[in-house]
Amino acid sequence: MIAEFILRFFPGLKHAVEVGVGRRREVLEALRRAGVEVTGVDIAPGRGLVVDDITEPEMSLYRGAELIYAIRPPPELYPHLMRLARRAGACLLIVPMSTDPVPENMRLVNYRGAAFYLWLPDRSDTHLPTSPLG
Repeated sequence: MIAEFILRFFPGLKHAVEVGVGRRREVLEALRRAGVEVTGVDIAPGRGLVVDDITEPEMSLYRGAELIYAIRPPPELYPHLMRLARRAGACLLIVPMSTDPVPENMRLVNYRGAAFYLWLPDRSDTHLPTSPLG
């Protein structure tokens, strides 16, 4: 569902970075199958992943990315993800756990039963299925 949204609402996406991949690679692999160059980043080493700590990121890993996304990151990483996206000039998508707080400055997106948060730097979001935050 997340990969479907990304491919539909970011047509022509060339490069994305998934932060905190861990063992679940469904979105990363679906995007790669669709022809998107995806860099998988995690703090722990893993097959085909780049090791990086987003609290002190190696910015060369994120330059050129149009989208940075994280699936169920701990809320304490939200500010680091936002800072990273701003520095890279990339859009940010966070898929939260259902009980996680709302990330600051992000819009709630409801897409086919999935809820996640999106931040778009200098881009119009008028065509996104969004719900304004409080």
